[in-house]
Amino acid sequence: MPAPSPRFSRDFYLVTGANFIFFLNFASFFLLPLHLEAGGASEETIGYVMGTAGLAGLCVLPFLGSLLDRIGRRGFVVGGALAMALASFAYLVVRGIGPALFALRIIQGVSFTFAFVTASTLAVELAPPGRRGQALGIFGISTLTTHAIAPALGEIVARRLGFDALFVLAGSLGLVAAVLALRIRVPRSILLSAASVPSGGPSLRRDPALWLFAATMVTCGMGFGAVLTFTPTFVHAIGLERVAPFFMSYTAAAVAVRLALGGLSDRIGRRRVLVPSMLVLAVAVLALGSVASMPALIGVGLLFGAGQGMTYPTANALMVDLSHAGNLGRVQTLFSGSFSVGVAASAFVFGAVIERFGYRTMFSGAAACVALGVVLLWLAPESAAIEEAALEPGAERRAWTS
Repeated sequence: MPAPSPRFSRDFYLVTGANFIFFLNFASFFLLPLHLEAGGASEETIGYVMGTAGLAGLCVLPFLGSLLDRIGRRGFVVGGALAMALASFAYLVVRGIGPALFALRIIQGVSFTFAFVTASTLAVELAPPGRRGQALGIFGISTLTTHAIAPALGEIVARRLGFDALFVLAGSLGLVAAVLALRIRVPRSILLSAASVPSGGPSLRRDPALWLFAATMVTCGMGFGAVLTFTPTFVHAIGLERVAPFFMSYTAAAVAVRLALGGLSDRIGRRRVLVPSMLVLAVAVLALGSVASMPALIGVGLLFGAGQGMTYPTANALMVDLSHAGNLGRVQTLFSGSFSVGVAASAFVFGAVIERFGYRTMFSGAAACVALGVVLLWLAPESAAIEEAALEPGAERRAWTS
């Protein structure tokens, strides 16, 4: 049995860096609800605007998954980053709630899907054998840190210079991400893998475990999306001045658990990590509805970060364990798509819930969605292949190249 590679490659770090810059652009738009609220939009309208991006991304996922398994990866990252940059600059001329605003959200949703799903697929392929869970944790840190940096920096920029300055900054970051992505060198073995490996193995349509795991990610996306979309307006509604401390505490906790425990599921198995992580996430979402002070907001942010910080990469590794070289792109799009379904649905559903029943009921409903995911996880059939891939370094590589 081959020993795991002791270090990550230059290109793994490069795709992680490009993803980091790209997400600084993306996470800047966590503050878009405040811009919309200042323009007179209701919570329900804000939910529709924010959810449009996720819905648009979902529409292109089936096509993207197939393309990723047939052609090169880098172009999708570059194209997605460029499109996101152009859409960010376009906010300078789009005013008010109307068709142009929804068109920009559609462009952002499609470009985000292209860039992020492709970058995460590359991260999986460039990960050393036997260190997939750890690699996805590290790659995820490039996403998580932006959840603190972008809103904190964005609040300062928007307060002092206005939202137009924030849109310029976001667009510039998108351009930098595209330049970094151009420097990624995709190994020839990866480029040829889909063509050289038979398409046998478990079908996506026939594997019940894969689809139950996907349903689990929908429920997690519901909880996560509710928090990210509506926490900014919730914080203002309860009289607290700043939302950045929540994002900073959430990010700090998520990064900490990934650095300390990122390889845990590689050693003890995915489910043993995923179940308690999702329970922590559900408790955090529920507790957010009772927050009334800044210390409480920071405390819930830490709890939310600890749960989400372990849930997402562990679930990703769990689903990738069921893939093979011929369908990795499709499995990655299924994973990202399932989570995005939940995020998009949360924006459409929970905005209306807030309008009618208030924030506490909304957060309770979002927590119940995550708890339902735990039930679905238990219902998913046990798979020896998953545990073998998780616990035996190189097992999945042998299966891909056999």
